[in-house]
Amino acid sequence: MQDSDPNAQFIDAFVVPTDTGSAVLIDTDFRRLDADAGPFQIALYSRLPLSMGELAVIRARVEADLFAHAVRTAAEGRRWVLALLTGVIELGVLGVLLAFLFLNREPVHAVVVWAAPLGFLPGLAYVWRTVAGRQAGARARSTLELGELLPNTAVGRDGDSLARLRDLWRIAEQPDEPRDLMRLERVARERVQWPAAARFYRELANAPSTTAPRGRLSWPRALARLRRERPHPLTHLTARSR
Repeated sequence: MQDSDPNAQFIDAFVVPTDTGSAVLIDTDFRRLDADAGPFQIALYSRLPLSMGELAVIRARVEADLFAHAVRTAAEGRRWVLALLTGVIELGVLGVLLAFLFLNREPVHAVVVWAAPLGFLPGLAYVWRTVAGRQAGARARSTLELGELLPNTAVGRDGDSLARLRDLWRIAEQPDEPRDLMRLERVARERVQWPAAARFYRELANAPSTTAPRGRLSWPRALARLRRERPHPLTHLTARSR
């Protein structure tokens, strides 16, 4: 663990309590990461020091999730110009249809006027998603080509993040209170007001148990894991992403 690199983009990872020990929550929007702007670095928030093995597990999880996100997102927005042209044509056709119905008003046309926009809505929604996702797709492709995750993990310094983590642990360790996942979900949602942690506990409560792969995971190995179930339980540290 060391101080952060001044040129790095941070991937925030938090060691949070669970019903059986602790787990890693990756609370970072990968869609905002841009490999052209600099390397990535893990900013770890933990109330206790971690072993080298635990740090390696966290790095492997971040690396796998970052690569999986890039693979899923790389195709987004690639043909946004064609999609935009299709959307303009669809809007033109819809306008001509509505104008025709307005100029040739009949009682039955009232139904068509309401139904026609609904028929074009799925296509227009696809166009909107494609155009809106062009930057995320470009960043994902840049991550696959140029992305670099620095080998050293930085100590998380953000004050708000540290306060949320401290409050979550303090409430979770109250005496005579059960530490079940759904109680932690309510604590994260209502008292700590940490939506990402609340989603994490809901997903963890519904996730099947699997065995953890051993050793560091490189990006080619991460691709082979895309079809596997999550999370991957370890001894007392479970890695999960947002």
